[in-house]
Amino acid sequence: MEKVRYNSGVDWWLVGTAALVMILVIYAVIDAGWEVIIPLGASVLMFFVMLFGCWYEIEGDTLIVYQFFRPHRFPISKIKEVKKTIGYLATAGMSRKRVSIKFVDRSVLKSAMPLEISPKDRDAFISHLKEINPEIEVL
Repeated sequence: MEKVRYNSGVDWWLVGTAALVMILVIYAVIDAGWEVIIPLGASVLMFFVMLFGCWYEIEGDTLIVYQFFRPHRFPISKIKEVKKTIGYLATAGMSRKRVSIKFVDRSVLKSAMPLEISPKDRDAFISHLKEINPEIEVL
């Protein structure tokens, strides 16, 4: 089985925030001791894990969502509908341009809410899902 990776889109304001945080950390650390450097360094590391630790893979009939480098697997055969959305829900995505995925069975997510993710190339991602499961309704 071939894995196809789709990187998460990252909005420009998140990159700008990362740059600002780095500048502030460097400025704060110039004359600071270890009691300041360690917590600030940990905060910067956590920010970059949050920013770049999110991507999506399709392997066989499985959609794998990596969030904070942890995989969550979802069966593509249980996807009911997919649609392009725009929003800032706190989900596995670093962009406001998202794909909303609803499943046939609510037990897949253990929630009635759809899965919201933000692949950089939304059209290719949706086409790939549709190739695997032609029953998916694209809205």
